[in-house]
Amino acid sequence: MADDGTRKLGPGELKIGATGAEIDASCLINNATITADKNEGDSTTKLCGTVKAGAITYAYHLDGNVDTDAALSSGLFALSQSAAGTEQPFTFTPNDEVIAPATAATSASGTLVIDPLDFGGDTMGEYMASDFSFTIIGQPEYTYGDGAAALSAPASSSSSSSGSAAA
Repeated sequence: MADDGTRKLGPGELKIGATGAEIDASCLINNATITADKNEGDSTTKLCGTVKAGAITYAYHLDGNVDTDAALSSGLFALSQSAAGTEQPFTFTPNDEVIAPATAATSASGTLVIDPLDFGGDTMGEYMASDFSFTIIGQPEYTYGDGAAALSAPASSSSSSSGSAAA
């Protein structure tokens, strides 16, 4: 049976922080996704009747839920409190299992802005957890498991059919 490229969530990896000093939050993550929000400008109608589409841009963020490691001075919770608002490199691999014959894991990397995680919980006796939404600077870079080069699109594009560049 051929590998169709689909994968289940986990086991995977999420690391945040500078290379060599990154925090491996993989065993704390309950769920995580990279999401793109589409921002589309208003179309404009010209005097001659031609309609030009508005510019389209995307804003990316890493969203999820994490158990808080509040007891560790070197953990993700401590980083989120001491370095709130700072840019941090990250790598995210939702599933790192290799499927034969040669399909490895697809991963995303880039830079995110870390925000403070919540401190406390909702239910007595349950692990303390926090939802998070970290803004990604620019577009994440994807490294595909089949060895293909990562595709990258411009940060913004226009849906104009005239083929002429906007000045």
